[in-house]
Formats: sequence, C-alpha cells, structure tokens
Amino acid sequence: MSDRCEKCGAELQVGDWPLCGGRHSHGRPSFKVFQDSIPGGLWIENMGPTPVKVYSKSEKRFEMEKRGLVESVRHIGEQGSDKSRHTSRWV
Repeated sequence: MSDRCEKCGAELQVGDWPLCGGRHSHGRPSFKVFQDSIPGGLWIENMGPTPVKVYSKSEKRFEMEKRGLVESVRHIGEQGSDKSRHTSRWV
C-alpha cells in the first residue's frame, strides 16, 4: 500500500519518513543497532575482590552501577595541545 504526500506529491511507502520539507525530502530513516551481547562472556578482574564474568554490555553496566564504579576515561589532548573535543581534563 502506498500513499502520496499532500505537499510534494511524492509516493510514500511503508517505513518512509512521513514529514515533508520540500521535494525529495522523504526516505527511510537510518536506525543503528548495536550488539549488547558479548559472545563467550568477559572476565573482569578489577571490579572487586573476585573476578566477575559478564555476558553483555548492559550486564557489565549493571554490575558497575551496583558497585558504585564508573568507566575510566583517559584525557588525551589533540596533537600540539592539551585540549580535546572528546574529553575534559579533570586534574
């Protein structure tokens, strides 16, 4: 089943972007899917006194939250500078 846009007359298919900003502005939105699972699991040895094995990124995030931990982010400045657009210097 297809329909036509009232503004530009473009033929719309199921899944097309319905909002119109002018001629040829319709199309399919791009969705990115990230894999959560870690095949075979991952042993983490520095989360506490005993190693922990997790099987997904969300399970790792949950275990870290439960222990009050956060991921370590190392600030590395861009070449010739101590500034970076990706991180902030915390020291």
